[in-house]
Amino acid sequence: MTVTTLDNFLFLAAYTSRSQAYAQCLLENKLNPGHVLLFGDGKKDISRPVAFDKSHADEAEVFLPDLSESLTGSCGRAGWKVDAIDEDDVNHPEIVGRVKAIRPDYVIYSGYGAQLVKEGLLGLGIPFLHMHSGWLPEYGGSTTLYYNWLMERRCAVTAFFMDLEIDNGPIIQRRRYPTPPPGIDVDHLYDGAIRADMLARVLSGFLRDGRFSPVSGDGKTRTYYVIHPVLKHLALLSRGNHS
Repeated sequence: MTVTTLDNFLFLAAYTSRSQAYAQCLLENKLNPGHVLLFGDGKKDISRPVAFDKSHADEAEVFLPDLSESLTGSCGRAGWKVDAIDEDDVNHPEIVGRVKAIRPDYVIYSGYGAQLVKEGLLGLGIPFLHMHSGWLPEYGGSTTLYYNWLMERRCAVTAFFMDLEIDNGPIIQRRRYPTPPPGIDVDHLYDGAIRADMLARVLSGFLRDGRFSPVSGDGKTRTYYVIHPVLKHLALLSRGNHS
């Protein structure tokens, strides 16, 4: 597979397991962002050993990242040029200024959970590409992987361009995924893996077609909130994922 550099894309990433999954999946698919900007306290860039029963790995049907490799480690292995800003808030003026200076055509966004991207960034007119682990518009908000799982016995990821309303921007692509296999960490490993898989598919489609093609998402976004521990436990029990 030929290495492809997405010159006009900025990978804007916090030090999270999701960003680790994104970086490793991009590397696995030989997709190199033209710019990488990491933000947050660099001490948060750590390895994250997770539950991983390799006997069930094939059931995941997606590339599973190695979370023992740090985000900067993955970027270094890929040979990407990386800039870093020691600010946790993605809306910090220094981050806004850096994104404005880079002037990418698109931003691949992987931020900290529950942090909203505000007008300072979105007002730059640069599309922010986000992977949401739920089928939009029916499953918007928080921890929707679990709501989708409980209500439909399957998971989903929606790729969309962010706007100022939560999970309500133009939808680029949606895909169903199987529920997490037994013995595989859901919150860090599987959630990041299916989002990363969708990211690779969306970028490959862009390279093939030369553009993004928004699709129709019927209805108004239904917003969910952080799932109750009992409901989460029921989901985990349904596939034997509980500790």
